[in-house]
Amino acid sequence: MFAWLVEEMASINTNKFHLVDGPLPPEKRKLVETTEIPVPPSYKNFVIQFGNAQLYRKGSNYVVQIYAVPQDAESEEGEPLLNIGKAGMGWVYFKESQLVEGEESPVFEWRHRQGLRQTADGFDEWLRKKCTATRKQYKKKEWRLIEEGPAPFSEQEQAIVDARSQFRWRVIGISANGDLQLEVHNGSELVLPYLSIGIRGKINGGVYLPIGEIQPGETRVIECDCYKDHAAAEDVEAYEKPEPGPEDRQQYWEFKALQGKSSTT
Repeated sequence: MFAWLVEEMASINTNKFHLVDGPLPPEKRKLVETTEIPVPPSYKNFVIQFGNAQLYRKGSNYVVQIYAVPQDAESEEGEPLLNIGKAGMGWVYFKESQLVEGEESPVFEWRHRQGLRQTADGFDEWLRKKCTATRKQYKKKEWRLIEEGPAPFSEQEQAIVDARSQFRWRVIGISANGDLQLEVHNGSELVLPYLSIGIRGKINGGVYLPIGEIQPGETRVIECDCYKDHAAAEDVEAYEKPEPGPEDRQQYWEFKALQGKSSTT
Protein backbone atom coordinates (compact mmCIF):
# COMPACT_ATOMS: atom_id res chain seq x y z
CA MET A 1 0.00 0.00 0.00
CA PHE A 2 2.85 2.40 0.78
CA ALA A 3 5.25 1.31 -1.97
CA TRP A 4 5.73 4.94 -3.00
CA LEU A 5 7.07 5.81 0.45
CA VAL A 6 9.32 2.74 0.57
CA GLU A 7 10.73 3.72 -2.83
CA GLU A 8 11.32 7.30 -1.68
CA MET A 9 13.07 6.16 1.49
CA ALA A 10 15.30 3.82 -0.51
CA SER A 11 16.43 6.71 -2.74
CA ILE A 12 17.57 8.88 0.19
CA ASN A 13 21.08 8.63 1.59
CA THR A 14 20.65 11.24 4.30
CA ASN A 15 20.32 9.46 7.63
CA LYS A 16 17.40 10.53 9.84
CA PHE A 17 15.61 12.39 7.03
CA HIS A 18 12.92 9.73 7.31
CA LEU A 19 12.99 8.03 10.70
CA VAL A 20 10.80 4.96 11.30
CA ASP A 21 10.69 2.19 13.91
CA GLY A 22 9.17 -0.55 11.77
CA PRO A 23 8.43 -3.04 10.60
CA LEU A 24 6.96 -4.10 13.93
CA PRO A 25 8.21 -7.32 15.55
CA PRO A 26 5.68 -10.20 15.63
CA GLU A 27 4.44 -9.59 19.20
CA LYS A 28 3.74 -5.89 18.57
CA ARG A 29 2.23 -6.63 15.17
CA LYS A 30 -0.23 -8.99 16.83
CA LEU A 31 -1.25 -6.29 19.30
CA VAL A 32 -2.00 -3.89 16.43
CA GLU A 33 -3.91 -6.52 14.47
CA THR A 34 -6.08 -7.46 17.46
CA THR A 35 -6.66 -4.00 18.94
CA GLU A 36 -10.22 -3.27 19.97
CA ILE A 37 -9.93 0.29 18.68
CA PRO A 38 -11.54 0.27 15.19
CA VAL A 39 -8.82 2.31 13.51
CA PRO A 40 -8.93 2.36 9.68
CA PRO A 41 -7.14 -0.49 7.83
CA SER A 42 -4.73 1.85 6.03
CA TYR A 43 -3.56 3.39 9.30
CA LYS A 44 -3.23 -0.06 10.88
CA ASN A 45 -1.20 -1.29 7.89
CA PHE A 46 1.05 1.77 8.09
CA VAL A 47 1.77 1.16 11.78
CA ILE A 48 2.59 -2.51 11.13
CA GLN A 49 4.94 -1.58 8.29
CA PHE A 50 6.63 1.50 9.78
CA GLY A 51 5.76 1.83 13.48
CA ASN A 52 6.31 5.37 14.74
CA ALA A 53 7.33 7.52 11.78
CA GLN A 54 8.96 10.92 11.50
CA LEU A 55 9.16 12.10 7.90
CA TYR A 56 10.79 15.06 6.12
CA ARG A 57 13.30 16.44 8.56
CA LYS A 58 13.72 20.20 8.57
CA GLY A 59 16.30 21.42 11.04
CA SER A 60 15.69 19.45 14.22
CA ASN A 61 11.98 18.91 13.48
CA TYR A 62 9.93 16.63 11.24
CA VAL A 63 7.10 17.94 9.09
CA VAL A 64 5.00 14.75 9.13
CA GLN A 65 4.80 12.52 12.21
CA ILE A 66 2.68 9.39 12.67
CA TYR A 67 2.17 7.73 16.05
CA ALA A 68 2.08 3.94 16.29
CA VAL A 69 -0.19 4.27 19.31
CA PRO A 70 -2.98 6.86 18.94
CA GLN A 71 -3.59 9.15 21.91
CA ASP A 72 -6.99 9.97 23.40
CA ALA A 73 -7.99 13.60 22.88
CA GLU A 74 -11.08 15.73 22.48
CA SER A 75 -12.17 18.73 20.45
CA GLU A 76 -12.90 22.15 21.92
CA GLU A 77 -16.54 21.08 22.02
CA GLY A 78 -15.68 17.92 23.97
CA GLU A 79 -15.99 15.49 21.05
CA PRO A 80 -13.77 12.36 21.53
CA LEU A 81 -10.80 12.19 19.14
CA LEU A 82 -7.81 9.98 18.47
CA ASN A 83 -4.57 11.88 17.93
CA ILE A 84 -2.51 9.95 15.38
CA GLY A 85 0.26 12.44 14.70
CA LYS A 86 1.39 15.90 13.72
CA ALA A 87 1.66 17.76 10.45
CA GLY A 88 3.68 20.96 10.46
CA MET A 89 2.33 23.09 13.31
CA GLY A 90 -0.93 21.16 13.52
CA TRP A 91 -2.26 17.93 15.01
CA VAL A 92 -3.88 15.03 13.15
CA TYR A 93 -6.97 13.15 14.34
CA PHE A 94 -9.66 10.60 13.71
CA LYS A 95 -13.09 11.27 15.19
CA GLU A 96 -14.07 8.33 17.40
CA SER A 97 -17.70 8.67 16.36
CA GLN A 98 -16.76 7.99 12.72
CA LEU A 99 -14.60 4.91 13.30
CA VAL A 100 -16.11 1.71 11.92
CA GLU A 101 -14.32 -1.64 12.10
CA GLY A 102 -12.74 -2.54 8.75
CA GLU A 103 -13.57 0.77 7.06
CA GLU A 104 -11.63 3.91 6.27
CA SER A 105 -12.37 7.11 8.19
CA PRO A 106 -11.93 10.82 7.46
CA VAL A 107 -8.79 12.55 8.73
CA PHE A 108 -9.00 15.86 10.56
CA GLU A 109 -6.32 18.42 11.34
CA TRP A 110 -6.29 21.06 14.04
CA ARG A 111 -4.35 24.28 13.58
CA HIS A 112 -4.21 27.42 15.66
CA ARG A 113 -6.88 29.90 14.57
CA GLN A 114 -8.28 27.40 12.06
CA GLY A 115 -9.74 24.88 14.47
CA LEU A 116 -10.54 21.30 13.53
CA ARG A 117 -11.30 20.58 9.89
CA GLN A 118 -11.41 17.54 7.63
CA THR A 119 -8.47 17.37 5.22
CA ALA A 120 -8.89 13.91 3.66
CA ASP A 121 -11.42 11.11 3.29
CA GLY A 122 -8.98 8.48 4.55
CA PHE A 123 -5.53 7.97 6.06
CA ASP A 124 -3.83 6.69 2.90
CA GLU A 125 -5.14 9.67 0.92
CA TRP A 126 -4.13 12.09 3.69
CA LEU A 127 -0.59 10.73 3.97
CA ARG A 128 0.04 10.77 0.23
CA LYS A 129 -1.29 14.33 -0.11
CA LYS A 130 0.68 15.55 2.89
CA CYS A 131 3.94 13.97 1.76
CA THR A 132 3.51 15.22 -1.81
CA ALA A 133 2.89 18.77 -0.59
CA THR A 134 5.84 18.61 1.80
CA ARG A 135 8.23 17.34 -0.84
CA LYS A 136 7.26 20.25 -3.12
CA GLN A 137 8.63 22.62 -0.47
CA TYR A 138 12.15 21.49 -1.34
CA LYS A 139 13.92 22.96 -4.31
CA LYS A 140 15.32 20.51 -6.87
CA LYS A 141 18.87 21.17 -5.71
CA GLU A 142 17.91 20.66 -2.06
CA TRP A 143 16.21 17.37 -2.84
CA ARG A 144 19.18 16.16 -4.89
CA LEU A 145 21.50 16.84 -1.94
CA ILE A 146 19.12 14.96 0.36
CA GLU A 147 19.19 11.98 -1.98
CA GLU A 148 22.98 12.10 -2.28
CA GLY A 149 23.53 12.44 1.46
CA PRO A 150 25.95 14.68 3.37
CA ALA A 151 29.72 14.59 3.00
CA PRO A 152 31.51 12.56 5.69
CA PHE A 153 32.99 14.42 8.64
CA SER A 154 36.33 16.08 8.00
CA GLU A 155 39.21 15.37 10.39
CA GLN A 156 38.43 18.63 12.23
CA GLU A 157 34.77 17.78 12.53
CA GLN A 158 35.48 14.26 13.77
CA ALA A 159 37.84 15.70 16.36
CA ILE A 160 34.98 17.89 17.60
CA VAL A 161 32.65 14.89 17.80
CA ASP A 162 35.26 12.95 19.77
CA ALA A 163 35.90 15.91 22.08
CA ARG A 164 32.22 16.64 22.86
CA SER A 165 31.75 13.02 23.94
CA GLN A 166 34.30 13.64 26.70
CA PHE A 167 32.46 16.60 28.21
CA ARG A 168 30.43 15.90 31.33
CA TRP A 169 27.73 18.12 32.77
CA ARG A 170 24.97 18.16 35.35
CA VAL A 171 22.29 20.57 36.47
CA ILE A 172 23.12 22.00 39.91
CA GLY A 173 20.48 24.68 40.40
CA ILE A 174 18.62 27.74 39.21
CA SER A 175 20.08 31.25 39.31
CA ALA A 176 18.31 34.28 40.76
CA ASN A 177 17.33 35.45 37.26
CA GLY A 178 15.77 32.10 36.33
CA ASP A 179 18.62 30.65 34.28
CA LEU A 180 19.53 27.00 34.63
CA GLN A 181 22.91 26.43 36.31
CA LEU A 182 25.02 23.59 34.94
CA GLU A 183 28.38 22.30 36.08
CA VAL A 184 30.43 21.43 33.00
CA HIS A 185 33.70 19.45 32.95
CA ASN A 186 35.99 19.40 29.90
CA GLY A 187 37.52 15.94 29.83
CA SER A 188 38.85 16.37 26.30
CA GLU A 189 42.04 17.84 24.92
CA LEU A 190 40.23 20.57 22.99
CA VAL A 191 38.43 23.81 23.79
CA LEU A 192 35.02 23.92 22.14
CA PRO A 193 33.02 27.15 21.67
CA TYR A 194 29.66 25.56 22.52
CA LEU A 195 28.07 22.40 23.82
CA SER A 196 24.61 21.54 22.50
CA ILE A 197 22.11 19.99 24.91
CA GLY A 198 18.42 19.13 24.68
CA ILE A 199 15.50 20.61 26.63
CA ARG A 200 12.14 18.93 27.22
CA GLY A 201 9.14 19.27 29.48
CA LYS A 202 6.67 22.13 29.19
CA ILE A 203 8.76 23.17 26.20
CA ASN A 204 10.88 21.03 23.89
CA GLY A 205 13.94 22.15 21.99
CA GLY A 206 17.66 22.62 22.40
CA VAL A 207 20.13 25.18 23.69
CA TYR A 208 23.87 25.69 23.43
CA LEU A 209 26.13 26.23 26.42
CA PRO A 210 28.92 28.81 25.94
CA ILE A 211 31.92 26.75 27.04
CA GLY A 212 34.71 28.50 25.11
CA GLU A 213 36.58 29.40 28.30
CA ILE A 214 36.64 25.91 29.80
CA GLN A 215 40.13 24.54 29.28
CA PRO A 216 40.96 20.81 29.12
CA GLY A 217 40.62 19.31 32.58
CA GLU A 218 38.69 22.30 33.97
CA THR A 219 35.23 22.39 35.52
CA ARG A 220 33.07 25.51 35.54
CA VAL A 221 29.50 26.54 36.23
CA ILE A 222 27.58 27.80 33.21
CA GLU A 223 24.28 29.68 33.44
CA CYS A 224 21.93 29.25 30.50
CA ASP A 225 18.55 30.70 29.53
CA CYS A 226 16.53 27.58 28.75
CA TYR A 227 13.41 29.24 27.33
CA LYS A 228 12.68 30.95 30.66
CA ASP A 229 10.34 33.41 28.90
CA HIS A 230 8.13 30.42 28.01
CA ALA A 231 8.64 27.98 30.89
CA ALA A 232 10.12 28.13 34.38
CA ALA A 233 13.46 26.38 34.81
CA GLU A 234 11.94 23.85 37.22
CA ASP A 235 9.46 22.84 34.49
CA VAL A 236 12.10 21.78 31.96
CA GLU A 237 14.56 18.90 31.88
CA ALA A 238 18.01 19.20 30.32
CA TYR A 239 19.27 16.06 28.63
CA GLU A 240 22.31 14.95 26.65
CA LYS A 241 21.82 14.94 22.90
CA PRO A 242 22.99 11.89 20.93
CA GLU A 243 26.29 11.88 19.10
CA PRO A 244 25.91 13.89 15.89
CA GLY A 245 26.30 12.47 12.42
CA PRO A 246 27.24 14.38 9.25
CA GLU A 247 23.54 15.06 8.63
CA ASP A 248 23.36 16.91 11.96
CA ARG A 249 25.93 19.63 11.25
CA GLN A 250 23.40 22.46 11.31
CA GLN A 251 21.82 21.33 14.58
CA TYR A 252 24.99 21.24 16.69
CA TRP A 253 26.62 24.52 17.63
CA GLU A 254 29.94 22.78 18.20
CA PHE A 255 30.53 23.07 14.43
CA LYS A 256 29.66 26.78 14.14
CA ALA A 257 33.25 27.99 14.23
CA LEU A 258 34.21 25.72 11.33
CA GLN A 259 31.12 26.75 9.35
CA GLY A 260 32.03 30.37 9.87
CA LYS A 261 35.53 29.78 8.54
CA SER A 262 34.30 27.90 5.50
CA SER A 263 31.87 30.67 4.62
CA THR A 264 34.64 33.27 4.54
CA THR A 265 37.21 31.36 2.54
